[in-house]
Amino acid sequence: MSTFSHTPLATLPSLLALRDLRQRVLHRFAEEPLDGTHLVQLLELDPLTLLRGLRAATAPLFGAGNEEWSVLRVVQTLGTTQTRRLFDTPTVAVAGTGPLRRLWLHALATAAAARRLAAQSGLIAPESAYLLGLLHNLPSWFDWLGRHRDGVPSTQAASAWLQHWQLPERARQVLTAPDGGLAGNCLSPEATLVGAAELLAELADFGHPDGPLVTAAALGPSAAEDLVLAREVRRDVASALQAIGIDFAAPVPEDGSPSATGESLFSPFQSRRTGRVEEVLASVLHGARADSYRGIVTALTGAGLRYGGYDRAVYVKWLPDQNRIVIRSKADSSPRRPTSLLVTPTPSECAALQRARSEERPVRLSVDPHPTPPGLLALLGADEAVAVLVNRDFATPSFLLLDRSLSLQPVQLLADGPFAATLGMCGALLHENLLLRRRRQRAEKFARTDSLTRVANRRVGLQTLAQEVARARRTGQPMAILLCDLDHFKQLNDRYGHLQGDQALRATAEVLRQTVRSTDTVCRYGGEEFLVVLPDTEASDAAVLATRLFTAVADRGEALALPLTISIGCTELLADDTTESLLHRADLALYASKDTGRNRFAIDAEPRPGLPPASSRTPQLPAGP
Repeated sequence: MSTFSHTPLATLPSLLALRDLRQRVLHRFAEEPLDGTHLVQLLELDPLTLLRGLRAATAPLFGAGNEEWSVLRVVQTLGTTQTRRLFDTPTVAVAGTGPLRRLWLHALATAAAARRLAAQSGLIAPESAYLLGLLHNLPSWFDWLGRHRDGVPSTQAASAWLQHWQLPERARQVLTAPDGGLAGNCLSPEATLVGAAELLAELADFGHPDGPLVTAAALGPSAAEDLVLAREVRRDVASALQAIGIDFAAPVPEDGSPSATGESLFSPFQSRRTGRVEEVLASVLHGARADSYRGIVTALTGAGLRYGGYDRAVYVKWLPDQNRIVIRSKADSSPRRPTSLLVTPTPSECAALQRARSEERPVRLSVDPHPTPPGLLALLGADEAVAVLVNRDFATPSFLLLDRSLSLQPVQLLADGPFAATLGMCGALLHENLLLRRRRQRAEKFARTDSLTRVANRRVGLQTLAQEVARARRTGQPMAILLCDLDHFKQLNDRYGHLQGDQALRATAEVLRQTVRSTDTVCRYGGEEFLVVLPDTEASDAAVLATRLFTAVADRGEALALPLTISIGCTELLADDTTESLLHRADLALYASKDTGRNRFAIDAEPRPGLPPASSRTPQLPAGP
C-alpha cells in the first residue's frame, strides 16, 4: 500500500472535534462570538488543527519563507474566516482515546515548557518555541492514528507526509530530531530546547504515553529548580484549558463519548454555505454582464467558495505543449496574493487534467507518492482537489480547482461532481458569451471606423454631423465644423511612395484626434480629407483650434521628414443652414485657404439674407499666416 493512500489526519482532523471536547467548547462560546484572540486560544490547544493551519499559512503558492512562526502569526496570516474553517469539521466519535488524550496533554505541557525555557534562554522567540513544542510529537500522533485506522503504525507514512507538506525548516528540524533533540549529534538549538521542554512536561506529570515518567531523582542537582518550573508548567496547562471550558483534572472518557447529552445546534465554527442549483446558477450567471474574463473568473471562484462548501477555488490555465500550469486567480476569503504563478504538474496530474479535457467531466487530483517535481497540489498546499474544465475549445484550456485543505473534508466525485460540472458549464457559457459580445463589438467598431486612420469613417461622420445640427437647433447652442485637406498629397505619394502617403494620413489623423476635445468628432471625409465636428463651439474658438491643428500637423511632418501640411476650412452653423449647406460653406472656406497659399485656415463669413453682417456675429480673424 502506498504511504499516501490515506491522509494521516483523516481519522481525526482536530482534537477539539472529539465529541466531549467539542461540547465543552461550544458551551463556553455559546453566547460569545469567536474573535481572533479566541481563535488563537483554541489553536494553541490543538496540535492537529495547528498543523493544518501552519501548512496553509506557509503554502508555496504564497511564497512563505522559513522564518519564525507562531500561533498568532498563523491566525494573522490566514485571517479569522480561514482560521474558523480549520475548526469547521464534524464531531468525531473515536473509541479508546485515553492514550491519545495523554499524548495531547503531553504536547500542551511541552509547548508551555518550551515557551518558558525560551523566555529564560533567549535562544528563540517564546511564541515560536510554543508552536514547535506543540507540534514536536507529530510522528507519535501519526503512529496512533495509523494503528487506530489500519492496525499498523505509520512511521514511514509520517516521514513521507512531513516531507510533502513542506513545513518551515525549523519545524522540520524539531520533528525529525533524534531522541527528542537531546542526542549529541543534533545541532539544532530549537530541537534541543524542545527536548528539554519535553522532560519538564514529564516532570509535571504529563508523560508521554509510550515512555517512562521522568522523576526528580533522575534530574540531579537542578531537580529543585526544575520542580518549581514544572509546577508553573502545570498551572499554564490548566489555565489554558480552563479558558476554553475544559478541566483537565476531570476524568478522561476512554470511549470519546460526549460529556453532555445531545448535540448543540449552534457552532461558532460554521463558515461554509451551500445553495440550491438555482442559487448557484443565479450567482454565476450574474457574471454574464462582465466585460472581462476576470469578472467571469471572480464569479466562478466566488460561487465555488460560497455554495460548494470548499475552502479555496483556484483558476488555472494549462499549457500542455510546455507542460506548465499558470495560476491566474484564487478565492479563499483572504487578501493574500499568489507569488508563484508557474508550476510543472506531476505526470499523474497531467493525466488527470487530460482526462478531464477529453471526457469533459470533473476529475479528482490526488497527491503522488514521490512527485518530482513536487507538482500543482504541493504548490497549493493541498492533498486532493476537484478539477473541472472551463473552456475546452481554447488553445490553452482553463480549469477550476476546488479543495478543502483547511477543513480536511474529503473530496468525493459522486457528491462533488455535479456541482463542479455545473460551475464548469456555466463558465464555458459565460466565456463563449463574452467572446461573442467582443466579436460583435469589434465588428461594430470596424463598421464605424476607417481602417487606415482609425478615426470615424465618412458614414459615421455625416451621421454625427446631422445629430449635432439637430441638437444645436433644439438647444440654441453654437456649433462649428472644420474641413481639413492634406496639401499636395498626390505629389507626396508620387515622390515618397504610397506607404509614406499612408503614414502621412495616419499621422494627420492622430494629430487631429489628440488635439480636439473628447466631445468632438474626427472622421475621414474623403481620400485625404478630414471632417471635424465641434458641438458647443463658436466660430472664434473654432479658429483658435484650426490654428493649433495646422501648426501641429506641420510639426509632425518635420518630425517624419515629410512635406506634410494641411489646409482648413472653418464655418459655423447659421439659422438657415442644412447639413449640405454647412458642408458646402466649409468646402468654400477650404478652397479659400488653398488659394491663399495652403498650410493655413480660412473662415467662411458670407452674410445671409436677413442676418446681420459677419463682423457682428463673430470676431474678424485673420485667414492664417
